[in-house]
Amino acid sequence: MGYRAIALSQVDGAGGEVIGRNLAHKLGFGYLNEAIVAQVAKDHGVDQAVVAGAERRKSFFTRVAEMAARGAVDVAPDPSLYVDETDAVLSLIRDAVRDAADRGSVVLVAHAACYACADRADVLRVCVTAPLPARVSRVASALGISDAEAAKSLRRSDAARASYLKRVYGVGQEAPTDYDVVLNTERLAPDAAADLILGLIQARPAAPPPTTARASGG
Repeated sequence: MGYRAIALSQVDGAGGEVIGRNLAHKLGFGYLNEAIVAQVAKDHGVDQAVVAGAERRKSFFTRVAEMAARGAVDVAPDPSLYVDETDAVLSLIRDAVRDAADRGSVVLVAHAACYACADRADVLRVCVTAPLPARVSRVASALGISDAEAAKSLRRSDAARASYLKRVYGVGQEAPTDYDVVLNTERLAPDAAADLILGLIQARPAAPPPTTARASGG
């Protein structure tokens, strides 16, 4: 098989996590999502809540500086005196994703794994998406909330995702060409989507083993 790992990026309500689990099962691969957060916390002695929160919020000092700029506090701290712990943790998460890809035989879901592995030809990058109405219906049904509440929640999560991509990877506008495969799950069942990805993986020939150059004798 020509891929060491599969990276899935998804918008909430598109079914990417279910597809990822199905695909991992079919391949006999490991499945890694939020476990990355726990691993980063364990490896670096950081509280797990801090690691998880780093993906959703700015550092304390950054927020204080912004408040000062709006006149909400008297004095802003000198940013040069502090380490932005949020950015440091985000870097650790990115490195953990790449390390998991290096080990191979894994399906990576979320944490912008496709962008973390953008330079890896041995990682298949898949985007799982769906139109907002389809996602709203699924989330409303799964959580037992109204469509309006589901739509509001999805818009917030989409905005947070876009902010994360911009901050960590400098992605101003996500594009289909950022991925090897884009799947629309509006009418595609999770198992069928997993089978499509599996077919692509199985169709790619295995990479040839590295060759060792030999010096010619004289």
